[in-house]
Amino acid sequence: MEAPGVINHFDFVPEIVFGEYDNAKTDRILQVKKIFDDAGFKNRIADDIHLDIWRKFIFIATVSGIAALTRVVFGELKGDKAIRSLLEKNGKEIVQIANTKGIALTEKDINVALDWIEGCDYNTTASMQRDIMEGKPSELENFNGYIVKQGKELGIPTPVNEFVYNCLLPQERIARRAKA
Repeated sequence: MEAPGVINHFDFVPEIVFGEYDNAKTDRILQVKKIFDDAGFKNRIADDIHLDIWRKFIFIATVSGIAALTRVVFGELKGDKAIRSLLEKNGKEIVQIANTKGIALTEKDINVALDWIEGCDYNTTASMQRDIMEGKPSELENFNGYIVKQGKELGIPTPVNEFVYNCLLPQERIARRAKA
C-alpha cells in the first residue's frame, strides 16, 4: 500500500474473477462484466466460481501461515527443501478438504501455487505474515483455522495446518485483545 486507497500491484496485474453461486451466466453477471470491461479492469467470469475461489485460497493459505511462523521473506523460504515440503503437505491438506467438499482442486493447483511463490520477488511477504509480525489481527482463522475446523468436521487429518494454526493462535489472540 503506497498510501490510503492506493495499492501498487508490482508483481502482477490484478484480475477480478466473479460469477453467480450456481455458475449461471445471467444477465446480471454479463452486465457486471460490461461495467468492468468499460472501466478497463482485467476481469473474467468464472466457469466454476467455487473452484476459482479455492484456487485463490490455496495460493494464500499454503504460504501465509508458514511465512508468518518463519518471519522471513519468500526468497528465504524458496531455497529451503524442508519448508518446500511443508508447503506441499499444507497444499495437500487443502486439496483433500476441497475435494471432500466437492471442489475439483488438484495436485496441479498446489504446483501452480508453489510455482507462483517461486516466481515472487525475493523480498515478498504475505499480508497475514505482515499483520502477525506487526501485532495486528490477521486472517489466521479464515486460512489455517478454516482448514483445521473443516478437517475436524470432515474427519480429515490436517497436521500441518493444525501446527501452524496453534503456533500462531496465541499471537492472534493478543492482537485481537489489543484492538478491542
